[in-house]
Amino acid sequence: MAALSRAQPAGGPRLLDEAFSPAVLGALERVRMRARHASGERPGHTPVRGRSDTGGTEVDRHTAYAPGDDLRRIDWAAYARLGELLTRRYVAEREVPVWLVLDSSASMGPDEPGGKLDMAAAIAAVVGAVALAGGDRVHLAALPGEGAPREAGPLRGRRSLPVLRSFLATLAPQGAGTDLADGLAKLLRGLRRGLVFLVSDFLFEEDAIERALDAIGRGRCEGKVVQVLSREDRDPSWLHDRDVLLDRETGEMLPFDGSPATLARYEAALNAHVAGLHAAAARRAMMASLTTTDAGLRAFLRDELPRLGLRLVR
Repeated sequence: MAALSRAQPAGGPRLLDEAFSPAVLGALERVRMRARHASGERPGHTPVRGRSDTGGTEVDRHTAYAPGDDLRRIDWAAYARLGELLTRRYVAEREVPVWLVLDSSASMGPDEPGGKLDMAAAIAAVVGAVALAGGDRVHLAALPGEGAPREAGPLRGRRSLPVLRSFLATLAPQGAGTDLADGLAKLLRGLRRGLVFLVSDFLFEEDAIERALDAIGRGRCEGKVVQVLSREDRDPSWLHDRDVLLDRETGEMLPFDGSPATLARYEAALNAHVAGLHAAAARRAMMASLTTTDAGLRAFLRDELPRLGLRLVR
C-alpha cells in the first residue's frame, strides 16, 4: 500500500520533545523491559525468562536439591510444607542488546510536529530511555540511509540520553521507498539474541513485511513491531470527492475516484492489512502494537507499552 498525501499545516509541539520532558522521563523511571530470551552475557537489570541465574532476584522456578547446590538457595518454607528439599532458580538479569530501527522512508512524511515520523521518533525515545535506565545496550538505526542505514551506538546509561535525542531529532523522510527486509538483514548481520524494535507505518506489500520480520527472527532475535498510522491513513473521509492524489514515495500524481464505494474498499483493505501484520508477527511469537498520531504519546504510554513488554516495577 502506498502512503497518499494531502497538504497539512505545520506547527505545534513535537512529540519527540514531549518524550524527553521531565514529566515523561520521570514516569519512565519505574518502567522496565522484560525479555523472553534476548540477552548478552554482561550483567544487567533486565529479567530474561528461560535463563537461570544464581545472582538474580526474581524466582523463576524450583528444582529438586542435588548435592553441591548452594544451601542458601534451599526453600525452607517449601520443605516445611512438602518435606522435600527444593532449590530456588532465579531469572537471569542480563544486559540486553536493544536495536531501535525506524522507517524513515518518504511514506513516514511529511516531517512535521505530530506526524508519523515524529511519533516514531518519540516512541523510540521512550523505549530507548527505558532500556538505558535498565542497564541495556542501545543501538539506533534509520532506514533508508544515504547508501547505508544511519546508525548510532552502542549507547549505555542515562548519560547517553542527549545522543539518543540528537539522533532522533535529525531524522527526516527520504528516499523513494525502502526495502526494510534488505536493510534489516544487513543491519542485523551477526547479531544473536538481540531485541529489535521496528517502528514503521508498514504500508508496503505483505511479502515485504514477511521478509522484514524474518530478518529480525534470524539469529534468534526477539522482535517487537510498532505500526504508526496517521489519522488520514485510518480515516479516508478526507478523500471524498478527490480526483487526484500524490503518492508521497514516488511523487507521482494518481487519478482517484473518491466515491463512497472506493472509500469503503480502502477502509476494508487497510483493516485487512493491519490484521495481516499482527498475524505475521504472532506467527513468529513477536509482539505487535498499533498507534495513531492523533492518539498522542500519552495514550501510547498508557495502552501500548504494556503490550510490548514494558511495565511498571514496584
